[in-house]
Amino acid sequence: MLDRLPLSTRLAAAIPSGVNLSCYHISTQPVPSAALFSPVPSQPDQATTCESHFLAISSPEDGEKKELLIFAVEILIFATPTLTFIFVSKADSSGFSSRLPSPKNAPSIVATVTSTFIDFLLDSRLHNQKVVVSLFARAQNQYLFPGSSDNSGKHVLDDRQLIKWWSRVLDRTMRHHHHDPAQTSKVVAHLVVPGCDQAETKAFFPPATRQNPISEPKWFSSYPVDLLVQDASQPPRFLIPRLPDDPKARFLDDLDNDFIDNQGQWRSVKSLRDFWEMMSYRQECSAGRLVGFIWMIFSRGQASRLSRPPANQAAPQLTTPEASQVQETLGTEPQLMPGQQVSTTAGLKSPPPSSPVQDSFVDSQNTDDTGLLDSNSFGSEIGTDLAFERDAIESTKGQVVVNTDQYDQLMDFMLQTDFTGEDLAAESTRGWINKILEISKASTIGYQIRGESIVGDSLKPGAGTSIPPPVNVLTNIRKKRKADQEDRTSKPAVNEQTSLPVTVNTLATSLVRKKPKT
Repeated sequence: MLDRLPLSTRLAAAIPSGVNLSCYHISTQPVPSAALFSPVPSQPDQATTCESHFLAISSPEDGEKKELLIFAVEILIFATPTLTFIFVSKADSSGFSSRLPSPKNAPSIVATVTSTFIDFLLDSRLHNQKVVVSLFARAQNQYLFPGSSDNSGKHVLDDRQLIKWWSRVLDRTMRHHHHDPAQTSKVVAHLVVPGCDQAETKAFFPPATRQNPISEPKWFSSYPVDLLVQDASQPPRFLIPRLPDDPKARFLDDLDNDFIDNQGQWRSVKSLRDFWEMMSYRQECSAGRLVGFIWMIFSRGQASRLSRPPANQAAPQLTTPEASQVQETLGTEPQLMPGQQVSTTAGLKSPPPSSPVQDSFVDSQNTDDTGLLDSNSFGSEIGTDLAFERDAIESTKGQVVVNTDQYDQLMDFMLQTDFTGEDLAAESTRGWINKILEISKASTIGYQIRGESIVGDSLKPGAGTSIPPPVNVLTNIRKKRKADQEDRTSKPAVNEQTSLPVTVNTLATSLVRKKPKT
């Protein structure tokens, strides 16, 4: 089965033939984390766990060419009793993708690796009642590779291009599972761009949405509140997840510091519509760049709710002039960044830890000396099927599994490197790999991938997309040829009944009078 294939097999089947690369997959065990949603008054926090996954790909050494990191993506997986939340935290390219000899007309290797990695983490968790893949897309020069913005080969996508790119990547994952007869989950996607109304937001939908019948749309320009929470009538404070390094979470914290009454209601924001309208004025959403929030929801037994947008939720209609004025910045390599901004190399500082782990949530009776959850207590902590959860965690773990402190050390080390130019990038790549070996005490790390996908042939399982391009079939339409027109003008008119030429009377120019003007 596809969901049992290891990541190396999936990547090999997805990467074009002739492309070789090295992969490094690091993960953590699930640990207790802060709740995704604020609890309603008089109710405790919902038990939540978080595990981190980091995947980096590099061009292998080839003669005098040293190994260089090409692309990296970080994904956090939150588990609650009612929800599995897969959050794409950060993604970035270093500007050296030209080192990978991708065949002409082949799909983007960065997009292929991203969608394949999401599928790998998603497939074994679709047994849960509800699974959400979420991210926010905000264009910046660099996120994970300091100094990479100075590389001439790096193509920094602008805000609109980045939102459309992520929409296509997630749509590829959606259609891959939608057309799989073995999957019983229903899947839809929602997109919100603060400052854009519904019509403007639809311009960011992937082109493949044109294939969907009008009666069964797959993309909606609204916030999927009915699909994320059980009671959508609560104040907005309890309806929006708090994710790390997310503009929504920072806005929620600011509103909490302003005023909260006994019912959990804010003073200035009374509804979700108000929340998204106010988001369009936030600096992160109004500083001349658009920000896209995307949710892809897999849900079982909710076909009627998934077939239409939420009845009580409308997309924000407010459009700010600052958000609509976008500066175009084009280059040569895609930069894909849904997370927090990283400053330039000079004075670079580490952002807050990617995994929002709080030691106060750790029960000493259920943890070992590394702070990890005891596997025997994991299922009872989040209220899910223990066997399925153990299988999902085991089948998707990285080649190296570290604890959260070690993981944060690796992320901090990455943010202190320098990827300006090939020499510094090669030195930083080697230093980061050695840091993994030092922290994990592993003897080796990484594995080689040899592409097997043949460009132009039918896609193999795990290739990240299984939907062929649409074919437009036009019937009973015949283009008029120039030769036909010439034949008609050169041949004399013939009476079809007598087969005799028809005499055409032509009046002389002197006999034609124009009607006088009145």
